[in-house]
Amino acid sequence: MEFIYIGLNQRGEKIKGYIDAEDEVVAIKILKEQGLTPLQVRKSSVFSIKPRYRVKRKELILFTMQLHSVLSSGVPITIGLESLRDEAVSKDLKKVIEEIRLALLQGSSLYEAFSRFRTVFPPYYLGALKVGEESGTLPKTLERIVNVMQREEEQKDKTIKALIYPAFAITTITVAAIFYLFYVLPRVIELVKGLGTSLPLITLMVIGIVGFLKRFLFLFVILIMALIIFLILLYQRKPARLVMERVLVEKLGLLSDILKKSFYAHFTTFLSLMLEAGVDMSTSLELLTFSTGNLYLIGLVERLRTLVTSGQRLGEAVRNLGFPPLFCSMVAIGEETGTLPRQLNSLSFYYESELTRTVERLQAILEPVLIIFIGVFAALIFVSVLLPIYQTIGSLR
Repeated sequence: MEFIYIGLNQRGEKIKGYIDAEDEVVAIKILKEQGLTPLQVRKSSVFSIKPRYRVKRKELILFTMQLHSVLSSGVPITIGLESLRDEAVSKDLKKVIEEIRLALLQGSSLYEAFSRFRTVFPPYYLGALKVGEESGTLPKTLERIVNVMQREEEQKDKTIKALIYPAFAITTITVAAIFYLFYVLPRVIELVKGLGTSLPLITLMVIGIVGFLKRFLFLFVILIMALIIFLILLYQRKPARLVMERVLVEKLGLLSDILKKSFYAHFTTFLSLMLEAGVDMSTSLELLTFSTGNLYLIGLVERLRTLVTSGQRLGEAVRNLGFPPLFCSMVAIGEETGTLPRQLNSLSFYYESELTRTVERLQAILEPVLIIFIGVFAALIFVSVLLPIYQTIGSLR
């Protein structure tokens, strides 16, 4: 039976969590044995909402590295977790570590304790942890997990950095446009009209556009919001989401190329980790579906798992499903030579580097397009603003 409790630890801090016990009396006894002073203990119900902890990937990497050090040094894990809890900066991570420690004191396995926080620890993390605990290779498994998370974090950082300039440029253009069209231009127009000078065509066009935007701005915003809400509601329907995500993966040129290479990099990294940890192929592919957010790609992995469980070798199955030739060849070689995890690891490095190059190529394409757009827009604004002033000065001579 599960109970929700609130208690004070030895430092006087409030701790909230969940505990399994036969009844409330036993739950209070267990909490006291764990050094907590129970303030409230009540039975959990189906309507109880468990807290959703948010732990950043970098914090999770550091925690896993520290846990690896604890296990490698031979320190009892509950004592080690107590130290890691005290060192943690994030309040959510402190709570997660404390609840894991208390679960271990109750007799849970490490996998069972970590599995209480599936929103914090990715599926491959928990899968590898379970196998590492059962096989007695937990320190080595944690080291592999750290390597995988660090590579994924580095790739994410590279992609974000590559897209910072386009995002900054688009934001700058938008702010500048709003400032010139709605603040500078109307004042210049008022000045020129007061002098009785006729306005040039380009300025009249810009004035017409600004007037249209001012007149229908509210309606335009409402339509945009309605479209966004409609797309969000449509995306929540599985058939529509499947179609939209298939379009993202297959029909958007360079963007689709980036998504596919990101998937191949994640696929090979994940599968390499699982196989090295001793997880069988079918279970590894099943866990992979939980770590993939795209429904179309989830369906692809599920079809791959069906082919593998029906007796096909992985190399043959990926070829039948249209994976890239290099991918298929290296997987087939790995299966034939018994070096599949190593071949998958090599493929993951290859697709990570390809992903970096593709993102850089996208940036290289976007930069001149944005520069040209900024130049044309700036010229239009400056001409529409300065030309009336120039004509007015000329008429005064």
